[in-house]
Amino acid sequence: MEATEHLFISSQARADAERAEIERTHHTFRLVYAEAELATPPGLELALRHMNSAVMGAYQAGKTRAPTERALRALEELTQEGDPAAVRAKESLIRLRAAGAPLWSPYRGSPPPEYAEVIEALYAVPRLDRSQVRLLLGSAAVPHEFELNPHDNVRGARQEWAERRNAYRDARRELIAAAREAMSTDEA
Repeated sequence: MEATEHLFISSQARADAERAEIERTHHTFRLVYAEAELATPPGLELALRHMNSAVMGAYQAGKTRAPTERALRALEELTQEGDPAAVRAKESLIRLRAAGAPLWSPYRGSPPPEYAEVIEALYAVPRLDRSQVRLLLGSAAVPHEFELNPHDNVRGARQEWAERRNAYRDARRELIAAAREAMSTDEA
């Protein structure tokens, strides 16, 4: 949970190193979970599965959603700093979305003509790396109604992280309570 949290709150360019650390942490968690599953006394199986589900949900969200949120946050920070290229890129993204441009993935085929200005503007922002540009292009025309928080995408990612953290805490409490009961060490 701690390893994935940084992906949701950072805009720094160390994404590859952080992803590698998260993969190592995930691998360790899976090994520990397998051991716990084998050694779990009766009555703890469901609580253990809830814990696994909470952690895996945060892991999947960190892998899929956090990188785009991080790119959006980086562009927003550059805009707030007054970087003229970032301001132009953000305005281009807003116009593209407002025009109802077709959805396009930079990983598939040539871009529709509507994307020309946005592509040029994003690549002109020197402090955005190529992967951030591709992520921004991939979400450039996604209608607001498909976002978790249509008015502030970054806040939506932080809200999602908070919900996942709370689900993890609840699952952890459930597991601890079940373990205490199964081992007859309940404090009540």
